[in-house]
Amino acid sequence: MAIAGSISDRPAFLRHMLGLAKSSDLIPDVSIDGSLVKYSGLNSTSELENSITEMLKDARSWLKENRDSVLSDFSNVPNSVGLGAMVLSIAVELIINTEEEKKENKDSTSDMMRRVFSEKKASGVRDTMEEYMKCLRMYLHEPTSALEETQRLEKQLSKKLTRLKKSMLHGKQMSSRSLKHWTNGAAFHLQMLIHEARLKMQSTTEQEAQLQDHQVPIITALECYQSQLEELLKKYKTYKKSTISVTNPLPWYIKLAALLWNPFLFHLFVVKDEEFDRRSPALYFPYVSRTGFSDDYVNYMFDNWAQLKELKQYFSDLKGKIKDLILQNDEFKIQKLLPV
Repeated sequence: MAIAGSISDRPAFLRHMLGLAKSSDLIPDVSIDGSLVKYSGLNSTSELENSITEMLKDARSWLKENRDSVLSDFSNVPNSVGLGAMVLSIAVELIINTEEEKKENKDSTSDMMRRVFSEKKASGVRDTMEEYMKCLRMYLHEPTSALEETQRLEKQLSKKLTRLKKSMLHGKQMSSRSLKHWTNGAAFHLQMLIHEARLKMQSTTEQEAQLQDHQVPIITALECYQSQLEELLKKYKTYKKSTISVTNPLPWYIKLAALLWNPFLFHLFVVKDEEFDRRSPALYFPYVSRTGFSDDYVNYMFDNWAQLKELKQYFSDLKGKIKDLILQNDEFKIQKLLPV
């Protein structure tokens, strides 16, 4: 139990309750996965090289026996940026992990889908994302085939994201998991559009003339997702007000007795979230007004929720980098990373 003192100050009360909720893992995870963020920027090539360098360091014995096949598969891989870099990282990781008994790494790129889509329930968004990553691995050295699959599957993912959004806004399917699926799916779809434009640019000699045309649909989709995110967060906030309560944890008859014999117990508070069937430890906080706790707490949580700020920032930052991301065209050469 935490003791906050005898401060009859509502902001202080809300701050303490939010702190307890954070320490009790009661703040939902609706963030874009770290692996997707890592490979979304202009430094995706260096992120890829750093990641594979670490993998190879941990697989020296395996590498001695498989050096030739590694060189054959991963020398001169084109378009190793953005999603291309992420898929290449997964491909190397899966090969090494298949051959060697590895320690579990919760943050590995190959586990991104499990982190985002943890439950067993079927997800069309997950299926399309997995299918696309499989296709990119198949066509690491075939840009034309990679472009065809990108064009086919980005349209499919776009439709599934629209259905998911509608189910949350109008079909009573709003939840923290659904919102996380949508945010990751939207970020992934934008990276697909960027990779599609990147591949198209390489098939034309009139790059400057084509560049602006390729940017327009990406910017349109991004601005659409920014608007939809605001709409979804508004609905999500209403949903969380229906699942979160700030209340005294004691049964009514004990609270009644506490009014007469032990006022200390009357001033205990917990945060409960029915979505996760969990609650925080109790906080002792003598407070005058006892109305509106729950709604005020949710408002305070949303105003001070770092993940929501990072979500919005992801899309804002991406908008300013689209041109440079399209123009990226790095070729990956694993030979320069192999230990001597």
